[in-house]
This record gives sequence, C-alpha cells and structure tokens, in this order.
Amino acid sequence: MSRAGTFAGDAADHYAEYRRGYRPEEIEFLAGEFALGERSKVLDLGCGTGQLTVPLAAHAGCAIGMDPSADMLTHARRKAKEAGIGNTAWLIGYDSDIPDLEALLGEESLRLVTIGQALHWMAAETVFTALWPLLEPGGGIAVIANGTPVWTQDAPWVDALRDTSSKWLGPLRFPSCGTSGAERAEYAELLVKTGYTGVGEHRADYREVFGIDEFIGSFYSAAPRDRLAPEQWKLFDEDLRQALSAAQPDGRFTEEVPVRILTGRKPKG
Repeated sequence: MSRAGTFAGDAADHYAEYRRGYRPEEIEFLAGEFALGERSKVLDLGCGTGQLTVPLAAHAGCAIGMDPSADMLTHARRKAKEAGIGNTAWLIGYDSDIPDLEALLGEESLRLVTIGQALHWMAAETVFTALWPLLEPGGGIAVIANGTPVWTQDAPWVDALRDTSSKWLGPLRFPSCGTSGAERAEYAELLVKTGYTGVGEHRADYREVFGIDEFIGSFYSAAPRDRLAPEQWKLFDEDLRQALSAAQPDGRFTEEVPVRILTGRKPKG
C-alpha cells in the first residue's frame, strides 16, 4: 500500500461514516467458500475502517485488519467495539510488511486473506507471492470489488461531480480503483501465474439510492481535499452541492453496485 493510499484525518472520518459496507450476502459467501470456523484466522489486507474485517470476525476464530493508516484503524477498533466483536486485532502496515507476518502468525496460519477494493494501491503479483507461505493448504485469497467509484457511474450527475472537483482541486485522475474488467482479469491471471488454483469470480449486482449528504460524504472519503486550504473547503462544498443539485434535482443519487469477489486457493498437498 503506497503512501498515496494512506487515508488520514478528515478523509478517514468520511470513510468511516460514508463508505459502502458489505452486505450479509458477501460475508456469507466468503465464510462458506472458505469454510471459516472457530479455528480460522483471517487477514484483511488494506482493511481501512473495518467494513469487511468486523463482520468476517463473527465467522472466524480471529480476524486481523492491517492498514497503513493509524486514523483508519482507530475507526476500525471503534466499529468492532460497538459491534461487540472482541476477536479482532489491528496492525499498522504496508503490503511490503507482509513477509514480517510469518514470524508473528506462523507459517500456513491463515485460512483466508481478503483485499477489499485496495489492491490497486499494491503490487499485486508481489502480494500474492508474499501471502503464499502464510496460507493454509486449501485456504486462499479473495480480492473484492465492492461497487465502482462514483465518478465512473453512468448517471447525469457524473459530469457535474468531475467538472466541479477538477475546477477546485486541479487536474485529477478518475481511476476505476481495481474495479474494471481489465484490472480484474489481470488479477486473475496473476493468481494463476503465482500458483493459486480454482481461480474464479463470484458476481452479485444491486442498486443503492443516496441522499446528497451521503453521496458527497462518500466522495470526500476519496477526494484529495488536502489540496485546498481549510477556508476553501466550505466554498468547494457549496459549489459541489449546487452543481449536483442542478444535475439531479430530486436529490436521489442512484448507484449501480456490481460486486465482484475473485478467489484463488493454495492447493492442498
């Protein structure tokens, strides 16, 4: 996870409050696919504020969330406590720190490693290779795309979002963050190349409707608002709200949410 992927302060606060969580359907799929139980250890790599780690912990012996942002992990600990989940642990670390986990956790100690919409911050092939000695035979990896970024949606408000953001924040990239078909195909190829078997993708699509506060909050969890001076934030927010309201007068922002869970296993024997 490069330092560009470290979320802190205001961005972490928005992430914790507004980022889309995982539905029970996704959690149940992972628990069943990898036969999680009371002896299973799960690592959620790039865990953010624990949207995936916390519900997975209810199906495992323990769940470990690892992220480079202390602020994100502070929110994750709070979420676990509020949910009454006590079998979690939280580690500050980057993908380059994965080899150090063997001394801490032990060889072949993990049943499942999840990477939820974070692999685009990492060197995928290096990560898949580094995780291999940590995985139980028969255990594996799940790379999850939990929807697509708001700026990639096919909706009337997308141009307003992109144009207003670029006006205030300067030249911006609007990446697909590991959710595009090409990126997912590349991850699948790398899993096979690294030796993982049974590589396949589980798909589930649904639709969500947000109000403008939830919509903007989600965007702010990813937007580089640190490019602005604090006194400019309110002006940017007002301009963005005005542009979005003009593009979507009813204030209902409908997002298509394609969920993609790419899995691969370490062979038994």
